[in-house]
Amino acid sequence: MPVPARLHVPPIGEATPNATLEGLSISPDGATIYAAMEGTLSGDVSSTGDAGYRRILVYTKGRHGYALTRQLGYHVDPGMRISEVAAYGRDGLLVMEAAYEPATGNAIELYAVHTRHARDVSAIGDLGNSPHAVLPKTLVSNVTACPSLGATAKEPQTNPLMDNYEGMTIEARHGRDAQVLLISDDNFSATQTTRLLRLQAALPPH
Repeated sequence: MPVPARLHVPPIGEATPNATLEGLSISPDGATIYAAMEGTLSGDVSSTGDAGYRRILVYTKGRHGYALTRQLGYHVDPGMRISEVAAYGRDGLLVMEAAYEPATGNAIELYAVHTRHARDVSAIGDLGNSPHAVLPKTLVSNVTACPSLGATAKEPQTNPLMDNYEGMTIEARHGRDAQVLLISDDNFSATQTTRLLRLQAALPPH
């Protein structure tokens, strides 16, 4: 599937190396694929230096496969990145925001957005100075504040249950209640842990 030149790393595009497409999900009906940028484009940093703006590519299924039809704007919380996305319902998208600080460890937040009537930002050259164009988001879970469940950590962590979570799927959904499964990546490091974490969360209507 095609990726716009701007989303490539220099010298072709404006993306930060190792902070390009990171989140990927397909809608339950198979009609839509979402691909989210982990970091911001250099051209999307605001005039005040806010580098929290991200782009999410939307591919729609047609007669000849999937075609890129829209770009959506998204704004992460300060210091966060997009680690993963998971589509649900008709047009819901769950976004995992993540961060890491050596002194306090990992932080994870889950936000929900609705994409059906979201503005297409493909023609917006500077998303950082067009904050009105980004998706409204609703906090679903501050995972860092969840009970530790007796977990232990090999490195400093505000919550020892935390680690480098980079995978997410919605296992089951009954109305607003959903089972969300997260998985962390230990990066082959002796101080990190691969974990599977199952959350029960209330998702906003899609």
